[in-house]
Amino acid sequence: MLKGKKKSEDSVNGLDAAAGAMVGIGALNWGLVGLANVDPVRAIFGKKVGRVVYALVGASAAYGVARGAQLAKK
Repeated sequence: MLKGKKKSEDSVNGLDAAAGAMVGIGALNWGLVGLANVDPVRAIFGKKVGRVVYALVGASAAYGVARGAQLAKK
């Protein structure tokens, strides 16, 4: 059997890894908010920068959904 050359969009790249890490951080943060009423992101970064971090987590989740759908089609 001959295998075709693997396309770069078929494998996980650096952006995928970064988005996954951000989603993981967000999941851990919201888990702590729900279980212990502690918000580590806001405690570490403050209110204004914390909002930026939350926006990045949300954008990473949206990217992850779109990327997952793209990879699932293949």
